[in-house]
Amino acid sequence: MADEHDEAVDTLTLRFTGEDENGVAIHELRAAHVAEVLQGVVGLASDFDKAGAFSTEGPSGAEVLVRPAKEGSFLIEVVRVLSENWETAVTAGAAAGVPSLSSVIWWATRSARADVKDFDYLENGNVKVTWQDDTSQEVPSAAWDELQKRTRRRKKQLRQIMAPLSDPKVTSLEVATPTSSDDDDIAQDDAPEVFVLTRPDYNAVKPEDDIEESQEIFEVEAKMSAIDFDDPTKWRVKTKDRSRSASVEDQDFLGKVAKGLAIRKNDIFRLRIREDVTKKNGRTRTVWTVLKVESYRRAAGDDES
Repeated sequence: MADEHDEAVDTLTLRFTGEDENGVAIHELRAAHVAEVLQGVVGLASDFDKAGAFSTEGPSGAEVLVRPAKEGSFLIEVVRVLSENWETAVTAGAAAGVPSLSSVIWWATRSARADVKDFDYLENGNVKVTWQDDTSQEVPSAAWDELQKRTRRRKKQLRQIMAPLSDPKVTSLEVATPTSSDDDDIAQDDAPEVFVLTRPDYNAVKPEDDIEESQEIFEVEAKMSAIDFDDPTKWRVKTKDRSRSASVEDQDFLGKVAKGLAIRKNDIFRLRIREDVTKKNGRTRTVWTVLKVESYRRAAGDDES
């Protein structure tokens, strides 16, 4: 690490506790889970740094490092190093209440588990946030703005940080900002110095499917054919520009088919169709339902039955 006069540091410890099947305290974690923890911390720190939450001068150019683990439980010590213009950032930050990385994790976790009841912009530049349980906290305005953005990515970052909690042997994660001379330059705020996250916190940041649904009803001329004679509600509808499987809900029409209505492949039908479109995680699914067969006619040149 560089000389202390060249850097300001914000130290964060993540202590995972639990017991194995024999009741012995854990002292190791899955490597894949540890990798996710670090990815989540780096992603979270980067987003809030870019938003100017850690410095009134804008992005601080901080780098996130990891220190060697110490004895007891499974301890990860993360150091966020401000290597550029640190004196300006620290002096201005202390006056403005610049948060620690631990505070950011606390606020992000809290916002994932509880809705905001009310908020007020204060004269000191902070935002007073009141949660559903009527508790309140002051959050720097830049951090507040970032908390309201990228909610899906934020949940992913928090879930990465808490990834070891998916292991039944791991029961809790203690997040702390150690009080030492290295941390004197990091401003204090009203977030707890130490807080514990458990499996309900992990479950609360389970990624939600990104679902967008839309519906449209339209009329169109098309050709139709049954594709499953054991199920007369399954049809193939072919318009001028597309062809799609469809379900037919017109009971009068289905009754005629059941009684032997002859349908030729070139017959033209006037259909009222409901199109349901579901976009989920970037993939689109379209479903057609024939609500009504308005009319139909033989194609030109076909003999009448």
